[in-house]
Amino acid sequence: MIRIFSVLIFLLIREVYSANLCLTEKYRKYEVMFKYTYNALSENPVQLNFTYFQSISDFINSLSLNKCDLAMVEPIFYNEYYNTLEDISNDVADLIKERTNDEIDGEIYSELLKDLKSRTEEDDEAPIKALPLFLDYGILYYRSDLESTPAKTWDELRSLKEWVDPIESDIYIGQFNEYRDFYYNLMENVLNTDSPLSYDVIERETNHTIGLFKDLFDEEIINEYAWHLNSEYGLLRFISNKVVYMRNWSSYLYNVTMEYKKKQNEGKTFAITKTLYSDDRTQDSKTINKGIYLCIPGKVDGKKWVDVPAALDVLKIFSSKEFMKNLLQYDDFYDIPAYRSLILEDDGSINNKKYCERINCEFFRDLSKDLIIATYDIFYQKDFLSKLFDFYEKTKIFLNKDSSTLKELMDLFSNYFEDKYIEYNSSSSIIMMIIVSIEILITLIILFYIIKYRSFIEIRRSSPLFLIMMLCGIILAFLSIFTYIGKPTKTVCILRPYLLVIAFGLTFYSLLLKTFRIKVIFDKVNIQVKDSNLIMYLLVILGIELILVTVWSAIGGMEPDIRTFSKEIHYYICMNTSKTGEIIQIILISINGLALLYGCYLAYKVKNVYSEYNESKVIGLSIYGIVICMVILMFIGYINGLNHLTLFLVQSLMIILSADIILVFMFTPKLWKLHINIISEMQSSDNSNNNKFQSNDDNDNTLKKTELKGFHDLTKLDEFIQL
Repeated sequence: MIRIFSVLIFLLIREVYSANLCLTEKYRKYEVMFKYTYNALSENPVQLNFTYFQSISDFINSLSLNKCDLAMVEPIFYNEYYNTLEDISNDVADLIKERTNDEIDGEIYSELLKDLKSRTEEDDEAPIKALPLFLDYGILYYRSDLESTPAKTWDELRSLKEWVDPIESDIYIGQFNEYRDFYYNLMENVLNTDSPLSYDVIERETNHTIGLFKDLFDEEIINEYAWHLNSEYGLLRFISNKVVYMRNWSSYLYNVTMEYKKKQNEGKTFAITKTLYSDDRTQDSKTINKGIYLCIPGKVDGKKWVDVPAALDVLKIFSSKEFMKNLLQYDDFYDIPAYRSLILEDDGSINNKKYCERINCEFFRDLSKDLIIATYDIFYQKDFLSKLFDFYEKTKIFLNKDSSTLKELMDLFSNYFEDKYIEYNSSSSIIMMIIVSIEILITLIILFYIIKYRSFIEIRRSSPLFLIMMLCGIILAFLSIFTYIGKPTKTVCILRPYLLVIAFGLTFYSLLLKTFRIKVIFDKVNIQVKDSNLIMYLLVILGIELILVTVWSAIGGMEPDIRTFSKEIHYYICMNTSKTGEIIQIILISINGLALLYGCYLAYKVKNVYSEYNESKVIGLSIYGIVICMVILMFIGYINGLNHLTLFLVQSLMIILSADIILVFMFTPKLWKLHINIISEMQSSDNSNNNKFQSNDDNDNTLKKTELKGFHDLTKLDEFIQL
């Protein structure tokens, strides 16, 4: 009985103190050395159980079905499962600090950790939920018995087509499963430029890479069937001497080495080199690294089985420098450590000579100089992984002789990746700039005639000063359209409100005050409405709004930022940097909104006032037109889902339309009458015609008095004539 009880206790303890590690199949070969090394380093070792999965797509199953305490994950998938993983930030904070401050390894370790910040978190200090196990390099394997001097560029690779039998061998094969190899090649092309990284550079390099790969597929330099398979397929073909060049990871170096050792008598050997690059690059190819990480799963389906403290102890040992140092001593260990200090002396000389003979430390040491760049962080954008998946699925179709063009594919890429703004060299902006320039020229011509012929009765009765201010406001409104072209800056974002406030004030408030004067005169209200009074009212209103805008700018104003509506629609806009700015913006919108409503009310009240010299009709039509355009403009601005180009075109057209409404209703009749008078004056040669302006004035006054029989307040008649 005691013996049975002891056995049960032993089994229970064994069940509690065990850890299940879920790794990819290719690490099965290291299981024994993993166990020995762990037991040698752990003060309180637990039993390690290993479960292996064939592909990354099985990772989620390894979490939910195999009940992993520790699971292997690549950065590109780490993001997807981030929210289901255990937060270990506090437990490993001191460890991370120590390693990132390491004199030799700190920099590359820091770059590895960048891939462990969740791409869904707003905070740069997002919790760490995994630690590096290995560092995996992207390298190029080649048949050294066929190529003593390996190709460096894709064009050099093309030359092999002259003597490689396509039936016997493929020229090049790579890891194309799950869209990743194209992704890695794309990133390397970007890294191999001298240009500062930006989305313009990324788009250009993507265009270049897709075009390059399309040619390589069509010319059968790359085996297109590999696109649908995986790196294991390429590995098998390379080992079987069916491939001259194979793009793969350094973690496959063990497999290739062991297989080729079996074939030494055949005289066929392999070597490794840097990945290929394009001939138009100015430097040798850089390559990317990939961290292999271990994480602790959290709850799955609401259940939690992981003994986190026990799993954490195992994780710390597996990711430690001492763990890697011990593994280097095994003859069958080929994986590249994340710690350069383990293969380099302080003076740069090599230690661990046996290990370096196996993996060619000199090559990897040289390669690592190009790797102090976070591989996935370069392309980071919100929802990036989902964008990648969609884009690369369509790229695969394109590379398999799809009917779509490269431009169509790149337009898709641009929709996914590039934060948009209206570029100066785009056809839409060029057309819009031409239209606006013509509108400004027309307005300047009208302004010239208004100033030159300000004594003409039709212009004098409409208050030339107000007409001039309205035209200046219209010109500013046209100019404001130019501030929406090009990538916005803080200066542009601060300038826009000033332009819009002054343009709207000079244009609309001038109309509003002219309508207000008509209503005051006809309602016999005792309010001063001479030109000087109205200008004072206008300056007060404009002054209040400009003070608000200045305060708004002083507390931070608006700054360019990315507005994201979906993974396809994301573009630059000017956004407030503070709550106070938002409040001031609401106040300005409210003031001008109420002014628009009051303008409609005034236009309605004076709609029946009419004479040949009264502008109530055209003023009313102008106000109604502006109100409709402004309502549409505000409505469009709050519609989610419009792309930046549509928004720009609608906004610009509404500004142009509201300005043209005023030009047509307010100024066209005056200019036409002015034109008729000028023609008449040119055709007339007698003295009476030389005084036409004065006689017209007298006739008009007589006619006006006749038409205003119902207007009894003669004390305000002169003010009305000034309209």
